[in-house]
Amino acid sequence: MVISAVGPDRPGLVDELTGFLVQQGANIADARMVNLRGQFAVIMLVEAPDSSAAAIRQAVPGAAERSGLTATVVPLSAERALTVQGVPYLLKVSAMDQPGIVHRITHLLHRMGINVEDLKTHLDAAAHSGTPLFSLELRMTVPPKVAVRQLRADLASLCDELNCDFELHPL
Repeated sequence: MVISAVGPDRPGLVDELTGFLVQQGANIADARMVNLRGQFAVIMLVEAPDSSAAAIRQAVPGAAERSGLTATVVPLSAERALTVQGVPYLLKVSAMDQPGIVHRITHLLHRMGINVEDLKTHLDAAAHSGTPLFSLELRMTVPPKVAVRQLRADLASLCDELNCDFELHPL
C-alpha cells in the first residue's frame, strides 16, 4: 500500500508513524519524508502480510490523525507496476527562481516520452543578495527511442529561455 500524510511538523512524527506501522507488522519498503517550511509530508510504500493489510489500511488514518496528520492509503494490486525501459539519467537545473520552471522542464520530458522517477526542488537565498535561487534534481528513465543528443539540445534551448543552467548525466 502507499501511505501519504501531511500536517504541521514537530519532533516525533516519524517515530510515531513508523512505530505504529511496526506494531501492526508492516514494513516500510520505500519512503520520502520532508519538512516543507513547517509542514511535514511523507509518502511511503508499505508492505504487510495479506492477513493484516486490510486492518492496517483502516487504522492508518486514525493513527495519523492522533499525530496531527491527515493521511490517505492507496492499496496496490498484486500486478506489477508498468516499468519504463531505458537508461537512467540525472538532470540538475539551477536558476534564479521564477514560476513555471518545473512545469516547463517536465513538459519537455513528457513530450519526449521520458519518465520522471524522482524529482526534488529546493529554494535558497543567494549569499550576498538574498535573491531566491532555485535548484532541481530529477532522476529519469530515457527510453531507447530518445536520442540523448536531441534531449541535450532541447534542454539547452529551454534553459536558454528560462535563463538557467543544467547538467545531464547517466546514472
